[in-house]
Amino acid sequence: MESYRIYSLVLILVAFYGCSSSNEQTGDALPDAIAFKLGKVGEKAFYLDSTLAPYNQSILTFEEGGATKLSIFNHLNASVNVFDYNTGQIEQQIGFEIDGPDGIGSISNMGHFMQNSDSIFFFNHWQSRVHLMNAKGERLRSYDVGIGNDSEEQSKQGFHMMVSPISQVFKNGDCLFISVQNGGANPFDDQRLIYMIELNLKTGEREYHSLPQPLMLNNFWGVFTPFASSLAFNPNTQQFSLSYTKNTEVDIISISDLDSIQESKSVKSEYMGELEPLPKRKNTPSLYGYSFQELNDLTNIQGFYMNYIYDPYKDIYYRIALHERTEDEYKQGKSSFKLSVVVVNSSFEKIDELDLPKGVYEYQTTFVSKEGLHLARQIDYQPDEDQLVFDVFSFNN
Repeated sequence: MESYRIYSLVLILVAFYGCSSSNEQTGDALPDAIAFKLGKVGEKAFYLDSTLAPYNQSILTFEEGGATKLSIFNHLNASVNVFDYNTGQIEQQIGFEIDGPDGIGSISNMGHFMQNSDSIFFFNHWQSRVHLMNAKGERLRSYDVGIGNDSEEQSKQGFHMMVSPISQVFKNGDCLFISVQNGGANPFDDQRLIYMIELNLKTGEREYHSLPQPLMLNNFWGVFTPFASSLAFNPNTQQFSLSYTKNTEVDIISISDLDSIQESKSVKSEYMGELEPLPKRKNTPSLYGYSFQELNDLTNIQGFYMNYIYDPYKDIYYRIALHERTEDEYKQGKSSFKLSVVVVNSSFEKIDELDLPKGVYEYQTTFVSKEGLHLARQIDYQPDEDQLVFDVFSFNN
């Protein structure tokens, strides 16, 4: 039963989360003026080869040699594909072994992180390991980020290390900060949930960071999806901010004290109603009298927040909201998605919110560059199977 729940969590989170770039570049901050409105400013196409599916698990941007690169981890053949942003063409394809001395292990739900082509990190959910690889596909080092062999302790910790597109990774100094997804079923006694692993790349030491989440734990929000989180890092303020799907507020955390919330700020969509917990039919955790399928549908038919992205070029944050759907709309799948993008400045003051057309965008395939926020179109709005086209959104006054 436990393995079934974990597998179900994997499927739900993959379906409902997206990636974000974790670069540390800075740019010209956006002036705090209400006259600035987010809107479509163009589109960007990337040209795929026959081995690359249009939508993959892990996508990010990085700067190398003064140019912007787009990196896609292709889970179909265990390769990292590096595109030149300007031309949209593949510059480099790096293949990796799954098994053997240089193997990265099972690639299901695997994310990656890189800041150059010769330093690529893979995050193996099933092994609780981080593999550092080079551009030749060779393993340079492997880090154990598991919490030990004590199964009871692992159950209590309850986190699932799923990284990009479901989570994000950030590098600051010698450390990687790895956002993790917490199943929420086994919180600490003081109502804290683990949300991050801090990994020292020199020593290999890791530390688990948790925060109090009474709103999540004192109410019944459904299964798995309510405990999915999205993390952003602002290198200018040295602050993380954490978004949960069913919480209208984001928690702000200083890098100097990762186990305390400095403050919480409302980052709410004007198109979303109040988020209401579900009634408990029976006092029998964790389904409380519902069938799993019924509860899964009730959880996800309601509106919730998904990607939460820091834009280092404009010093702003984007929070993508999926609006509540009717039962008929829910049965239509992605074609019924109604999304909006909430924008706040570095003080978490709302600047704008863009309401997007229904059923057009794949919110889980998303990144930021100097040009703006990129949202991939759904497959029905792509010109052909050999292109992955993003609409680009930025500000005009």
